[in-house]
Amino acid sequence: MADGELQPLQSVASASAPDEAPARPARRIIVTAVVSVLVMVCVFAVLFPSIGSYQQALDELRAVPVIWAIALVVAGVANIALFPLTVVVSIPELPYRHCFVESQSGFVISNTIPGGGAITVGTQFAILTRYGVRPAVAAAAVSADAIWTYLLTLSMPTLALVLLAAEGRSTVGYAGVAAIGAVAVVLSVVIIGLVLRSDSGAARIGRLAERVAARALRRRHRDTPPIAGLLVEFRLNAAELVRTRWGRITVANVVTQLTPLVVLLCAAGGLGLVPSPVSLIELFAAYSLAIVLASFPITPGGLGTVDAALVGLLVAFGADTSTAVAADLVWRLVWFLPQVLAGVVTLGVYLLGKRQNRATDA
Repeated sequence: MADGELQPLQSVASASAPDEAPARPARRIIVTAVVSVLVMVCVFAVLFPSIGSYQQALDELRAVPVIWAIALVVAGVANIALFPLTVVVSIPELPYRHCFVESQSGFVISNTIPGGGAITVGTQFAILTRYGVRPAVAAAAVSADAIWTYLLTLSMPTLALVLLAAEGRSTVGYAGVAAIGAVAVVLSVVIIGLVLRSDSGAARIGRLAERVAARALRRRHRDTPPIAGLLVEFRLNAAELVRTRWGRITVANVVTQLTPLVVLLCAAGGLGLVPSPVSLIELFAAYSLAIVLASFPITPGGLGTVDAALVGLLVAFGADTSTAVAADLVWRLVWFLPQVLAGVVTLGVYLLGKRQNRATDA
């Protein structure tokens, strides 16, 4: 899952599941996915021309060697094919096609609905349970995936900063994000450890979170959610999965987090950006910041903000503007757009099948 809003709890998932109110959420998801694609077109048509010359970028794209073009296609296919890997290792008895539907549906929702974390978790939970996965197992798998994605996403800028500093390279515009990510990861690991250690630890963290939430929600005249009970429930569901499969879950999440980087690497290699004027470490640094912005999007899929940051960092590291724009354009077209379209198709097929089954049962 790509969204940064962590809501791993079965109760939240159940409350958000499309089975509860199928029509409106389904329409909202499909409409916002279409809107996201339109926003992407507008970004490329309006924003990018103000950053660099499209004509120069297109001229550079025409000169991409065939071997790099083939590598891009392979990387793009691998990105989509490997994305369900986290579900595969969490629920090995689930057929791959069902893992594919769950993961791609989660991607399109989290990347097209700003703040759609709860909807993403709810939809993934509903899909898994509809495919026969026990609710506790489904909640644990979705929760673990969300936690690992969150931790890895926030860890990458810090790792990139360390690598840049070790090679004496520029850390322009980077230290702040890396420091925030490092602090967030450390705090998150401590909190997750306390939650998973015991019911009492989960309850204590939950009560503290409830007090913080109560202050924030009081002004909005909203009730405080029962966070303590939800965290205890999460621990009961996820502790065994984390204990027995943490290694495989980690490897699977690293693979799914880095396959978009491989797409970007192929784009940059084909355009002559790496290994000079941009090093592999600098490319990783630019990518890691872009992924953080994509995981906490201001616009659907982080369109505009992610692209401006990626292009800006590549230029700061030594790329010329038109080449950086071309690299970002290829990255979006080979990584993001096909995965959004795959998510729209799989989610549509799932919702259509569910409606047909409901009509047959009636």
